[in-house]
Amino acid sequence: MAIPTYEEAERSLRKYLALRGLRCTVERLAILKAVWEHRGHPSAEEIAQELTEGPLYVSRATVYRTLDLLVETGLLTCSSLGEGHRHYEIGAEHHDHLICRSCGRVIEIRSSDLEKLQDRICRENDFENVSHSLEIIGYCARCRNGGGH
Repeated sequence: MAIPTYEEAERSLRKYLALRGLRCTVERLAILKAVWEHRGHPSAEEIAQELTEGPLYVSRATVYRTLDLLVETGLLTCSSLGEGHRHYEIGAEHHDHLICRSCGRVIEIRSSDLEKLQDRICRENDFENVSHSLEIIGYCARCRNGGGH
């Protein structure tokens, strides 16, 4: 699945909110736009800081609630990236992460073999997989070779 454009994401959010009788506020749209412009894997705190310091003040509570809402819609996914707090990214094709403990670099990995193995493990244990994430934490080549940040 390709990453939707911001315009496609906004249409999807508006539809999702309308179906649930929720308002599409300028704050919710600002949060969506901030994530889309960030690309990468911003934390809720990074998005909140960006929006509390911008021309449109958005409270931290609104940022956190809206990010959860955006995950519900499927527009975003979240993971901890080895840090103990959530990071968000635009929901697209499923992938897992390699995370460098030294420099924080995040490498996205896609492996059909890994997905098949996870499916097989679930079948063997009569387990229905609804969602999963895999984060492998270690050291990238640059940090292992003294290149660091």
